[in-house]
Amino acid sequence: MKELLRSFTRLGSVRGYSAGRKDLRIKGVKHTIAVASGKGGVGKSTTAVNLAVALANKCQMKVGLLDADVYGPNVPIMMKLDKMPEVNEDKKMVPIESYGVKCMSMGLLVAKDASLVWRGPMVSSALEQMTRGVDWGNLDVLVVDMPPGTGDAHITVSQRLQLSGALIVSTPQDVALMDARRGINMFSKVEVPILGIVENMSCFKCPNCAERWFIFGEGGSRKTAAEMGVDFAGEIPLEVGIRQGSDDGVPIVISAPDSDVSKAYVDMAQKVVDRLEELSKEEQSRPQFNL
Repeated sequence: MKELLRSFTRLGSVRGYSAGRKDLRIKGVKHTIAVASGKGGVGKSTTAVNLAVALANKCQMKVGLLDADVYGPNVPIMMKLDKMPEVNEDKKMVPIESYGVKCMSMGLLVAKDASLVWRGPMVSSALEQMTRGVDWGNLDVLVVDMPPGTGDAHITVSQRLQLSGALIVSTPQDVALMDARRGINMFSKVEVPILGIVENMSCFKCPNCAERWFIFGEGGSRKTAAEMGVDFAGEIPLEVGIRQGSDDGVPIVISAPDSDVSKAYVDMAQKVVDRLEELSKEEQSRPQFNL
């Protein structure tokens, strides 16, 4: 256990030393952000997809979406992608565009029902190919849909990319928030700023009587954000339209742009943009040392 803790300390020091190295950035990409969760089943991929689409269509930004969940890639379904990417003259894969977002996923490279039984080094190699082996062009933001948990993929992305920040997705219940705290602490160990906590499935609004039901608890994510000193990025209610849009490959930001839940996603996207601008100003104000 002590050796494991020491390894996390070393990871933090490596990220801290390399944070200012420009070669960690993907060429042409201004900001790379991770959308993560401590556990699965909290709507992380749905949040990543709607965030990317909102940034592109509502915030008028050039956006890419990388599905880094190599074991369970869902972005192709959610973004209605059904063809393999082409390879350009530089032998780089060309991302497939959908709803104004450039997308790349392991789900585009393997058979639909294929099971990937890979160890850490293979996962790291795949992520390297899907980041630097892709011709992303010029992007304002690359949204990375991380796999659940705090494993090899998270360490690989944190060490090999200069992440501008991480957005943590949770539900209000204590079990999910316990793992969300672990996710926040993991990114803090490798000195990745936390953009905020998003509370997904915050409540269920009855379509008949408009009464709100707090199925998974109330206000847990907001309280956790306050306790851990990070921003609260918003509440996303539980609605049938979100699930239907994900299954149909039409994000709800597109299918129902005037709905309350779409407005919640757009508000979340704007908070992410504002936080990135704050972090950029803080970085520019720091003294630079040439060692």
